[in-house]
Amino acid sequence: MAIIAALFGLALLVARPSAEPPAATPYVGKRGASRANASGLGVSLRRAGEVDVRPLAPGTAVRGGDTLRFTVRAEAARYLLVRLRDGEAAPTTIFPASGDAARVQPGEALPVTPVLAPGAGKVVVTAVFADHPFALEGARAADTEVVDLVMEKE
Repeated sequence: MAIIAALFGLALLVARPSAEPPAATPYVGKRGASRANASGLGVSLRRAGEVDVRPLAPGTAVRGGDTLRFTVRAEAARYLLVRLRDGEAAPTTIFPASGDAARVQPGEALPVTPVLAPGAGKVVVTAVFADHPFALEGARAADTEVVDLVMEKE
């Protein structure tokens, strides 16, 4: 009887469906390591004195007088809060005006177009995404997704 039970157990072990290897599904969920499907902001730039608006390529330096435009990159509707620090200035909430996160849709253009101040330094845009409403005080909670965009100023 023990031999039959052992053979039955071995048959179950061999016949069970195998788990997919990690390489087949390397990233799962919104907070996975892949940035391809994670939430973020698309950034466009209009140089001072120019009419054209163009996507901001990684590593492109910005200048005082440049205008930034943002679009939402996400898989589904999410709540968003955006803060901007321009050079040595203190960080300010630029979206939404109320200071509490607002619901946004994928591809939505944000209604704010900040103009960068003169001077050198870094411009840091911090976008905080969540699946639920939150206030500025809860922006760095464990269930939020924080995306920092850092741009050098000429």
